[in-house]
Amino acid sequence: MVIAGCTDTPGAGPNNQPDCPSGQEFDEDADECVDSNGGPDPDAGIEDVETNQEPGNNQEENPWGDNSGDGIPNQYDNCPDHYNPDQTDTSGDGVGDACDNCPDHANPDQEYSEDNPVDDRGIIMGDACAPGVTYADTVTDTTGDGVPDIMDNCPDDHNPALDVGCDCPPDDTYCTECICTCPDDMYPCDGCEQLDSSGDGVGDACDNCPNHYNPNQTQAPGNPTDDRGITMGDACAPEPNNIPICETQDTEFQEMKPNVYVAFDISGSMGWDAPSGNSRMEEALDGLDLVAEELADDIRFGLGTFPHPSAGSCDTAHILDVGEYTESELKSTWGSYTPTGATPMYAIVNDIRNNYRLDDPTDDFDDDRVKAVLLVTDGEANCSGGNSQQNVENALSDIYDQGVLTFVVGFNISDPSLEAYANAGGTGAATEYGGHFLANEGDELAEAMSDVADLLVSCSYTLDPAPEDENKIWIEVDNDYYLDTDSYHYDTGDNILTLSDAACDEVRDIEGDELQIEIKMGCASQCVPEEPEGLCDMWYETCGEDICDPCEPEVCDGTDNNCSGVVDDHCLECSLYQESCETTADCCEPFVCNDEGYCDRECYPLGAPCRSSDECCDQCAIQSGEEVGECISG
Repeated sequence: MVIAGCTDTPGAGPNNQPDCPSGQEFDEDADECVDSNGGPDPDAGIEDVETNQEPGNNQEENPWGDNSGDGIPNQYDNCPDHYNPDQTDTSGDGVGDACDNCPDHANPDQEYSEDNPVDDRGIIMGDACAPGVTYADTVTDTTGDGVPDIMDNCPDDHNPALDVGCDCPPDDTYCTECICTCPDDMYPCDGCEQLDSSGDGVGDACDNCPNHYNPNQTQAPGNPTDDRGITMGDACAPEPNNIPICETQDTEFQEMKPNVYVAFDISGSMGWDAPSGNSRMEEALDGLDLVAEELADDIRFGLGTFPHPSAGSCDTAHILDVGEYTESELKSTWGSYTPTGATPMYAIVNDIRNNYRLDDPTDDFDDDRVKAVLLVTDGEANCSGGNSQQNVENALSDIYDQGVLTFVVGFNISDPSLEAYANAGGTGAATEYGGHFLANEGDELAEAMSDVADLLVSCSYTLDPAPEDENKIWIEVDNDYYLDTDSYHYDTGDNILTLSDAACDEVRDIEGDELQIEIKMGCASQCVPEEPEGLCDMWYETCGEDICDPCEPEVCDGTDNNCSGVVDDHCLECSLYQESCETTADCCEPFVCNDEGYCDRECYPLGAPCRSSDECCDQCAIQSGEEVGECISG
């Protein structure tokens, strides 16, 4: 019981109690004078230490007052006696960092022991973060490899951490001079790692696919055994064997069609006779019609002519952007061409180079497609304006630098310049493409184009539907054998499966009419938690979740940070400001659930502190130069 009304005069006060110095009053229970606000005697020896053990929403005195002057009413302020307008709460426990005795640990009760140390703010540390608190067993090391079980990526196998900076021989991974010795309770220490080549959290010593990312480590009966005696995981098994297959695709499914831009010579010399007796133009158009019939469904075409069909002799025309066209659309595009003008070859390849004619910004897979120019000509470059052989070669070389090949078809002409153009375009005789093509009649032109199409066999496939498990994909060729699982890569972002260069060359060597590629996709594995059940650490996982990071203090973020097996333990059971809710009952008092489904403050009444009119029931008046004002009537 506190007796108020003491005077400065020593001696007996009311009810025969002793007088107290100014600013103090007599506490009958403690039988001593204390500060008038009930706080500790300033001579108690802790005048420079803040205990601050009350949770953030202190509503003593006036709930609409603002003890800290930060513009947040006391009842909503997570540190009502500390200036913290940003209301930062790192641990999410409802107590702001400015006054939290464990700002990085969830502890809404703010419990502390008197003998806990004082932090650098002068606040006695809470029990949740005082030195000596253990969140998980970071000592037990069953295999004696220097790594505690809970941090060990192979807890049942001896696999000591290695010094990643040492100069071990490449064929001696476990050389002793590279083994780390970390101080007690400090693993991992700088520069020390347990081998995990695939980065999936499972160490090489026990990983059933050490070079493939497969944190779930599933393995089906019948998988072969590797040279360590470990049954291979599904992610690296050379064949699916007994692994359940949920989807298959073959070459009739969506393939990554190449973009091919046809640069077609319609110069006057195309009116000359071909060996068949027809004009070169007639033969070329027959050949292009065959190309449309055979390849319209397999290639995304673009088209340009040199010269322009109806303009000047040295002009060119861009006719079709690369894209999907039907057989009839292609035939109707070039069906009426007649020979005219000169051979402005540089102008057409310069247009392709400068205007990126092989690109299609509307195509989601544009960056993944094989792209090529098909240059069909019956003569040498002429016309003024730089139409020399060297300039043509330079432009084709630039196009090749853009990742675009150029295939050259000499139509009723054989000239050294054609091979020079093929060399500049990346398809010369010294390359895998074998040099330029020669054709005298329409069917020969169609055959050359078919050969080009075979050379452009796609090495990328869009998987539809996407695989249930990206680690369970196999490619079977001609119902005969499977490609090595290291020879292709699946990109989850684009949903595209891409073969390596070597595997692509292997597929291209197969005759086109015999090619059968079947892509098999395994079913997703059923998650079975490991023992001890519920533990979340570098080794054990919870169903449906990724492998957790090493244990750390619990914060209220929907994750089992401290590896206790309980998500957000020690956190409030109600929702704080701006957290989701369905009704006001879900929110911590005095917050209410607003129409948008999150906990909010009620509007501030007249006289309440404010920082903007959005907070007030009416409007906020703020003096010039000030940050905090007062709610007033409009």
